[in-house]
Amino acid sequence: MERSPHNQKQSDLYKKVLASLKKHGQINPLICTQEGERYKICVGNNRFLAGVELEFKEFDIVVVPDEDRKRFKEIVKEYKQTDVIQ
Repeated sequence: MERSPHNQKQSDLYKKVLASLKKHGQINPLICTQEGERYKICVGNNRFLAGVELEFKEFDIVVVPDEDRKRFKEIVKEYKQTDVIQ
């Protein structure tokens, strides 16, 4: 996985995501594109970073062919709602 270049670990959202993953595990997949042998996270950077911090060994992902925002929105509509984002 390739991490986002932004430092997110200090944000309130990151802390909420970390607490949610600790309590419930991964509920929704990361949305990624594949670049060669690697995956680029397009949606779910906070979940990935929090999962790494919690020593997750695997993540559920959905691979899309490119950074198609319309496709991201379709996938996110299927996400289960959590108390992290209101």
